[in-house]
Amino acid sequence: MGVGSLPQEPVRAEGARDELQRPEHRRTAATRRVSRGVLTTRERAVVRMARARWAEDLVASFYQREGYEIVARNWHCREGELDIVAVSQIGGVKTIVVVEVRARASNYFGTPLESVTHAKQKKLRGATKKYLASETCNYSNVRFDVASVLGVKIEIVRDAF
Repeated sequence: MGVGSLPQEPVRAEGARDELQRPEHRRTAATRRVSRGVLTTRERAVVRMARARWAEDLVASFYQREGYEIVARNWHCREGELDIVAVSQIGGVKTIVVVEVRARASNYFGTPLESVTHAKQKKLRGATKKYLASETCNYSNVRFDVASVLGVKIEIVRDAF
């Protein structure tokens, strides 16, 4: 035949079967994964939200220690959300500081600072404009800070954009 050492049957992993995987098998496999320590989609979302809440608390306490007054947290409008809104009054100049908090467990998919894109900056500016319109107090300056929490390390970029 001249085929040499080529196998006559298709190559399969040991224990592999011929039949296709049906949806019933996928559902049982997902339940088995949960019992082995892999999180479901809902559980991953809960963990992510808990990390975000913890990071916002951490950054808010940092700003309070620095002498800022926190006036709003997680302020929502149609344009977006402002994580932390703080006020600094230095020498009679009242500055409103809008802080975007980004938290990640690792930098496997990039640093938290890299995740603040131009589109996100535009949304933050629009939401800040709505926030300032809703406030009765006038501010001299507006500053945008980005707070990065990577693991337990905080990095703050003042006047980021």
